[in-house]
Amino acid sequence: MEAKLKIVAFLLLLCHCSRGNAEYCKLSDLAVTQTVLPGKQVNGYPEYSVAVENRCICTQADVKLACSGFNSSLHVDPFVLQPDGDGKLCTLNGGRPVGMGSEHAVKFDYAWSSKFSFEPVSSTIACS
Repeated sequence: MEAKLKIVAFLLLLCHCSRGNAEYCKLSDLAVTQTVLPGKQVNGYPEYSVAVENRCICTQADVKLACSGFNSSLHVDPFVLQPDGDGKLCTLNGGRPVGMGSEHAVKFDYAWSSKFSFEPVSSTIACS
């Protein structure tokens, strides 16, 4: 009986996955964690560490973050975070997909007089 329950549970999970997980994923599945690095400063500005983690089973690509007026005394790799021409949004990870989990989180450090929000504004969710 227990084996049958496991099989039924597995089939339900398989069915759930095959319907496409895009309907279960949201922009809010992108979690931004930002911390000040104690004792670290660059040109007199505090240094911040940022991690953007996708908590959805599907990848999220073309991620745009709010970053109005973003500036940094510390070089930020433009393939990781690139301000768009309007100065209000930044492209994360060069537009490439961000996979699920902390091991796929996109991380960068910056230094400035205050924190930027880096709130997710848009993404393209892709499930296979």
